[in-house]
Amino acid sequence: MADHGVMTAKHITLTEPVADIIQAEISAGRYKDVSSALNDAAWNYFIGAPSPFTEYGVTPEQVEKSAEADLLAIKKDRKTGKLVRL
Repeated sequence: MADHGVMTAKHITLTEPVADIIQAEISAGRYKDVSSALNDAAWNYFIGAPSPFTEYGVTPEQVEKSAEADLLAIKKDRKTGKLVRL
């Protein structure tokens, strides 16, 4: 099993569309360089998304906002007697 903390140099050739997309992501500030962009892409493609939120197309912030709204609704229902603690 390889040590995931070790970096090795590899020389690769990219098609122009792929190189353009990677450069656009770097220019947008999402990645600092080609290596980090390709490492992230390969990890996500071969191993899986870094977060379960990605699988459902939401951000952690969206989930938190929804959970807060649910909690407020529960508290409101408890106050009005629609929901009681057991």
